[in-house]
Order: sequence, then C-alpha cells, then structure tokens
Amino acid sequence: MTERDEDGKRRRDLLRGAASLGVAGIIAGCGSDSDRAGSGSPRELRDDPAVYAGFLDANEVVAIRERVEDGQDPWKTAYDAQIRDANRALAATPRSVVDDGSPAGVDEHRFATGEDRPDYRAAIEMGTWVRDLGIGYVFTGRERFASKAIRLLDHWFLDPETRMYPSGRNFGETYFSIELHITLPTLIYGAALVRDSPRWSTVGADREALRSWVETYLADLEDGRGKQRYTGVVKNNIYAWWILARATAAAYLDDREALTRAFDDWREHGFDQLEPNGLLRHERQRVDGLEYSVYGLKALAFTAEIARHYGVDLYGHTLPEDDVSALLRAFEGLCPYVIDAEKWEWGTGENGYTDADRTAAGSVYELAYSRWDRSEFREVLESIGRPLYDRRILGWTTLTHASRFELDVD
Repeated sequence: MTERDEDGKRRRDLLRGAASLGVAGIIAGCGSDSDRAGSGSPRELRDDPAVYAGFLDANEVVAIRERVEDGQDPWKTAYDAQIRDANRALAATPRSVVDDGSPAGVDEHRFATGEDRPDYRAAIEMGTWVRDLGIGYVFTGRERFASKAIRLLDHWFLDPETRMYPSGRNFGETYFSIELHITLPTLIYGAALVRDSPRWSTVGADREALRSWVETYLADLEDGRGKQRYTGVVKNNIYAWWILARATAAAYLDDREALTRAFDDWREHGFDQLEPNGLLRHERQRVDGLEYSVYGLKALAFTAEIARHYGVDLYGHTLPEDDVSALLRAFEGLCPYVIDAEKWEWGTGENGYTDADRTAAGSVYELAYSRWDRSEFREVLESIGRPLYDRRILGWTTLTHASRFELDVD
C-alpha cells in the first residue's frame, strides 16, 4: 500500500468514525443544530452515495467538507465564496417565462427566444440561485437554503400561474435551442441537490410533479435524436450541449437507458470536430473562437463528469487509430491559449478575451486536473488563480471539483 493509499484509508476511517458519533460535517459558522435538521448535509461515506444530477455525489461532499473544516485550500476559500452566494440567493425574487411577457402569438408559458432574450436571462438567474442554494444546502444542511430553492423551483416549473411548459425546445420547432441546453441543466442540478429536503411538504411544492416535468422534457429532447433534426447537421457545441442536457435530465431521473443513449451519442459524434492539434474546428473558426472553443469543451467534459458518477469512463474514450483520450487531447490543445490568449492565432471577438473569459475557461481545468493530475493543468489553475468559477453550470468549481485525487473517496 502506498503512502497516499494509507493516508486515504486513515482519512476514510476517520470520516466514518466521526459520522457514527454524529459530529462529521459540523462546520464552524454553519448555523444552529435545528437549522441543520434536514437530510441535505450528508454525514458519512456510503457505498451508494446520493448522486446530484451526475455532477456531484454525497461522498465527495463529505470528503470536501472535511478539508473545509481543517481550513484547507483550495476548498476553504471556495466554500466561503459559495456560502456567501447562497446567502445572497435567499433574497432573490423569483422569475419565470411568464413574468416577462412573451412574443405576440406565443403562449406565455412557452420558453421564448426573442430579441431581448428575457426568458434566457431569467433562466440563467434562476439556475444560478437554485444551484447556489442547493450546494449551500448539501454542505451545511441549512434548511432555509432548501426552502428558498424549492420556492424558486416551484415558481419556474410547477406553479400553474408561472410555470414553464416542459419542453426541450423554444416556442418554435427547432431542436437547436442552445438557450435551453445551457440553462435547464443548472436548474435540474439545483433541484437534485435539494431533492431530499423535508421542506418540499412545508413549502407545498410537488416533488413528484417536478419529476414528471423532467420526464416530459427529456422525452422532448430525445425526440430530436435520429429524425433529421440533429442527424446530418454540424456537430458543434450545440450538439454537445444537447447531449449534456439529456444526460443531466436522465441523471436526475436515474434513467440508465437514457444515460446510455446520451453517452453513445457523445462517443459517436461528440468529437467529430476534433483536430489533430486538439482544437475544435467549428469553434476555432468563429469570430470569438477562443471563448467558443472552451464553451464547447465544457459541454463535452461535463457529460464525461456525469458518466464518471455512473461508472462510465468517457474521460478515457479514444477515437479510432488514436491511443490518446479525445478529451485529454482537447484539454491539451487549448491549454497554452487559456494560459496566454496572445498565442491564439484566430478570433477573440469584439471585446477580446476578457479576464472573466479566462477565469471561466480555467474553471473546467479543475476537472482535467482532477482526472489526470498533470502539471500543465495545474499550471492553468495557478496562472489564473483559485478559486475558479464556472458561470454555466457548476458555479465554484474549485469547491466541488478540485484535486479529486486528494479526497480518497474511491
């Protein structure tokens, strides 16, 4: 047994022992015991941990929380930022597709893509709030976080006056609704994080109705599969985000057959645009090529992260006549440009490659570093500076996905 293995065994034994005494997960400043009464804050390592829409599981939360209790970075600083954001979300005013009106002739309950994109902006805000509250809940057990998240979810998905119809498309017939593909997964992730809270009955929201909503939404997404909708089209970032949206919904439902279909499509066409140098051809050629390249990479990596939580190794998937992981090749290809955008030979858009773009790009390298523990990926993290934040789905990625090889949860 290696030194790391021995340390890991001692740490797992310590976590299990502490959990049996009821003291695991008590974090300084996390509120009163009565506020932590819910089941959202996992206390011990389990053989069958809860999986939160495929992006995080309860054993990872327990292990990360131990680092936070010990004041260890990068987790502690990211945790502080996360709880700050969760507290801010407590004051959020609910928004929905109904609240901001709709284009002429369109049912106000349909997700509509208009010139000002109000539904899109509402979905981003609601997803951010629900996710932040959900992560705050599983790390602290504070039921007020769950209560607020459930009220927001009820407003978006369930309340007859404000709910969005369960559709994977916007108000048209197109299956290229990138606005939905990149926003609904965040809301579903947040819903998974608070699913076990007892506050569903207190708030009066119907948890089973939300499950039915996601089932209908997933069926609509899958209706674009193999019917000349996504078949034959350019397999760019929209295709990758469509697969991710399906995988997130399937993970929420624990629908293993739908997960398999999503992973199969990922393997078959997810890397159709991968070039030998590791860049994504259709993204590289865009006016804002660097940002879109990272954007496409994230969709591919996030689906691999969902697969990992179900025992499927997409991280290691190779293309024909190549012995290097396709995802690793893509991470390596973009690595020098994420560190230094001046090296990028193609477009960076009207506003250039901003600090916010760079930070968002760096966040996905937390996943790469956790998977491969390579110095060049650590250099990305250090050059940008932790904690790193993903503005699409994961939020403070450094809290939930940093240095997984140090957590000893496998």
